[in-house]
Amino acid sequence: MCLTKKAKKDAAMSPIVPMSGRSNGPAEEKKKPVLKASEASAKKAKTPVVAAQKPPAKAMIVVKPWVQRTLDTGVEKLIEEFRALAKWTPEGMTVEAFNANKDKNRYQDVPCQDKGRIVLQFPGLSCDYIHANYLGTAHNPKKFICAQGPLENTQYSFWAMAIQEKVECIIMLCNCIEMGKFKCHQYWPLEKNQKLSFGEAPNQIHVTKIDEKKMSPEEQCINVTSLKLEWADGSKTIQHLQWENWPDRGVPQTNLTAINLLSATRGNQFPILVHCSAGIGRTGTIVAIAYVQDKMVAGEDCMAMNELLKELRSHRPWSIQNEFQYLYLHRVLLAYFLERHKSSYGELLSPDNEKKYKQWVEDYAKATNAK
Repeated sequence: MCLTKKAKKDAAMSPIVPMSGRSNGPAEEKKKPVLKASEASAKKAKTPVVAAQKPPAKAMIVVKPWVQRTLDTGVEKLIEEFRALAKWTPEGMTVEAFNANKDKNRYQDVPCQDKGRIVLQFPGLSCDYIHANYLGTAHNPKKFICAQGPLENTQYSFWAMAIQEKVECIIMLCNCIEMGKFKCHQYWPLEKNQKLSFGEAPNQIHVTKIDEKKMSPEEQCINVTSLKLEWADGSKTIQHLQWENWPDRGVPQTNLTAINLLSATRGNQFPILVHCSAGIGRTGTIVAIAYVQDKMVAGEDCMAMNELLKELRSHRPWSIQNEFQYLYLHRVLLAYFLERHKSSYGELLSPDNEKKYKQWVEDYAKATNAK
């Protein structure tokens, strides 16, 4: 695990409002702080996560057939669906920058395509390359930046990218060490008020840890760290959200944690920087959840999930690395619609569908635990 200190018990944050189906685009809603303790939550510590809001009508039209299709298809056929596209890559993909910067790639078999890659222009960098691509949604063509976990020699580039792209939030989906292997360099300070510096003067970037808390009493697996960035031309604060117990190439035990994590990014006006180790498996999965939600909010058909997988990979090759993560994408959305939004979609759980859902969940548990 990353060497982050555990937050004090009394520092737990109040629950964050879950995604309500609204757009996250800059024109849709005003920026809201990720971390803001509420007096109400302090008085009612045992109050459950904020009640789900009714989804927009356009979303309801496309969600119902999607849920039915998922239940009817079943776990086994969804696995087959993924395997048919397991190694699908965009036609005509080029990787010139990737090949020219081998020392800056964590894995030599995980390409970073030239199309949509982040081109660095920060002063003081020796080159413009970093293993990262834009991945948009229905409302925002640059909603996410999907990146590999920083290496020791790419930390400066990573923070330069965060400044250049005006990032306000970083989602980290791995630990620095997993199963005895290094998955990501510890690129932020461990101790409160500790400062790390990257690059050479006069273009140095300084990162100071301000505070660290758990995201909420319900989500103890997510650390939220406030980091202050300072450089020659300015300063800013970034929220760093680290999900600590999502296993590499596997799936988490929790379903709605993914939704709650994405809810914490609501109101961000600039790209959300997401990474795991390679920046394609866990990263591609969490982004896919937001991607599908955003398309549904816009009333866009998501029935052909295999085509949606291709769409994601046309931006970030090999996004969603295996069938377990593909199943998890469906599991999270089923839980979101049939459990959190049961008041809106409960009618889908006819006696026949209720049996299918129960069987789906059982088959999912067997499939994802079999690895």
